[in-house]
Amino acid sequence: MTRTAAFTIISPNYRHFARVLMASLARHHPDWDQFVLLCGGEGAAAPLGTVSIDELRLPHQKQFCFRYTLLELNTAVKPWMFEHLFARGYECVIYFDPDIVVYSPLAELDDDSLLTLTPHITDFIGGDQHHHPSEQTILQAGTYNLGFLAVSRTPELARFLNWWKEKLEFQCVVDTPRGLFVDQKWLDLAPGLFDRVRILRHDGYNVAYWNLAQRMDVIASPRLRFFHFSGFDPAAPEMVSRHDPRQLTSGDARKLFDDYVVALHDAGYRTFKNARYSYGFFNDGSRVFDAARIAYRNSAELQNAAGEDPFAHPELFRKVPSRTTLSARAALRTYRMLSRARPLVKLLPRRMRTSMREFLLGRRDPVAQTTRATTSLPPGLNVIGYVTRDTGVGESARLCANACERASISTHLIDIDSAAPSQSAYRASIVHVNADQVGAVKHLIDDRTYNIGVWHWELPELPDAWISAAEPFDEIWAPSAFVQSAISAKVTIPVVHMPHGIEVTDIEACSPQELGVPRGRFVFLFMFDLASAVERKNPFAAIEAFRRAAPRDAALLIKTSGASEHRDDFARIREIPNVYVVDRMLSRARVNGLLASCDAVVSLHRSEGFGLILAEAMFLGKPVIATGWSGNVDFMDSGNSCPVAYDLVTLARSIGDYHAGQQWAEPDVDHAAHLMRRVVDDGAYRAQIGERARRTIRSRFSPDAAGMRYRRRLEFLGLLPRRADERAR
Repeated sequence: MTRTAAFTIISPNYRHFARVLMASLARHHPDWDQFVLLCGGEGAAAPLGTVSIDELRLPHQKQFCFRYTLLELNTAVKPWMFEHLFARGYECVIYFDPDIVVYSPLAELDDDSLLTLTPHITDFIGGDQHHHPSEQTILQAGTYNLGFLAVSRTPELARFLNWWKEKLEFQCVVDTPRGLFVDQKWLDLAPGLFDRVRILRHDGYNVAYWNLAQRMDVIASPRLRFFHFSGFDPAAPEMVSRHDPRQLTSGDARKLFDDYVVALHDAGYRTFKNARYSYGFFNDGSRVFDAARIAYRNSAELQNAAGEDPFAHPELFRKVPSRTTLSARAALRTYRMLSRARPLVKLLPRRMRTSMREFLLGRRDPVAQTTRATTSLPPGLNVIGYVTRDTGVGESARLCANACERASISTHLIDIDSAAPSQSAYRASIVHVNADQVGAVKHLIDDRTYNIGVWHWELPELPDAWISAAEPFDEIWAPSAFVQSAISAKVTIPVVHMPHGIEVTDIEACSPQELGVPRGRFVFLFMFDLASAVERKNPFAAIEAFRRAAPRDAALLIKTSGASEHRDDFARIREIPNVYVVDRMLSRARVNGLLASCDAVVSLHRSEGFGLILAEAMFLGKPVIATGWSGNVDFMDSGNSCPVAYDLVTLARSIGDYHAGQQWAEPDVDHAAHLMRRVVDDGAYRAQIGERARRTIRSRFSPDAAGMRYRRRLEFLGLLPRRADERAR
């Protein structure tokens, strides 16, 4: 049997489409392995095998992702994903657009063809060029629809992929006057350039709005292989496609669309439809308009100025118009009208006035350049936090100080537990206190300095009650893209993604045997503080997964702290048989020793702001099995760890600060059990993901990498002078 992989490509707001597609493929081709390439977001599209864009060998990834719009990027990366899967040993790889549903086995495919293409039309459309779709519009879009492409391993495979990558690196654009339409137009050349290119004219393949009139009789017949719901919007289910709003459906076709709407809603349409696209924002939280991307790819000067990471340089694009001329003129007229009524407008809150101005002018005001800093204070950073507390927030401050030291940033540590007001030594301050505790430390926030808050939060939406906590700050630093998304949706100041710099060096011996685990066991470690909410940390899911996995000669060690304040929760965990449970405060060095001596770390959390223990375990080369959602997916992917599939669920009741109506993940316990068994049984796999985990953390999430991110941001703000080596570039 030919080893086959099927994949799709999505951004976060299309997860529901991918779920429906892959479920339909599993019904008819359960022997095909399934993959989802996720562009511009975090988290797994459970229960699918998610591939991070970081795993592809994209040339100059940041520039590549900035160059293209969402549509263009999701098509431009195709040849690299094909290359990635063929490198895994597959003999046939098949791409499907996410808005496809498979209705019967694709029996007509073969492995002798290098490429299998499906034409948009196999019959005359008729009418003139004003009819839509017309044969002329098909010519403009491309003869073959690239919502489906089957590629097999033949002698010409490498030649084809190299040619296609060369074209799509810079020319995967929507530019019909130049004869280009993303990846699609290029494949018009394929039958003439390569041998074994098959044109599959079967009328049950790629049925869609552009050929529906000619294939209506296929809909209710066994010939229907797959329907392509291109441009379908579940919010307007009466229309076939937004690309042709005049088409309506009835009869068998209507039922097809009605069933699809139900499937999309069941797959999480309401949850995912507005998910954040991370490549849509600069590092400072301001939006990247498509006009900026077009200006960038058409200007060598902009490309040179932006360097390796255009997302780090919003200042270069502020003068690029972000709207069409008509809408910009209308907005400008409105702005001028409101300006004439300024005495009345000034009665509105300042933040509302700022938001109105930014909306009407189509741009965000420039970030204040050290608006509070004075020349009396030297360049450097005051690090304010619970420096001596053995908590996650305290560790955040210590990690920050360590990263600053690596980047040669002068720092002054201010311990909240013993500090007096006005201890600032430098012109910028960074406050490691979460939003709900800002009020308690406001006396330490100096108006003379540029103030940065570092906030952690574990759910997709920051509580409204905490918005006012941003008032003392000039900007917020978020340790994960997940936290950045939650905060930036609620505050008007910049929210910058600044991951922690992870390092585990101070290690004091602490073996699982000291905590009661018999010698000779493969030890899974689950470690958490009971004060962090048992419901969020979700130890019972880990216990159930371990029970179902029943790995031979293995043990699950649950190490907690805080049992004296949470006796009932601890008792519920401790009463479960065949699990080793211990509540003990360990020094930081002993915690590191325990991490170093276990065999794997598991966390079936429902949400994490960052996932510090997981990152530290990966630093040590440990296999990590954890829910593939929230902050930890910044550093976890299917290549360096074991992300667990999940479903998003709505909280029916409030749990502490986690209010009813919010969402978090419900991990797939069976999938976690499968991963536990694999980690125990497959030593080669365990070693491979452990080594990749080590490389990921020690390169991209090291103190050196974090320190350089800090330095570049502070230099951009004018709070640090540029170093000589930077000025020389």
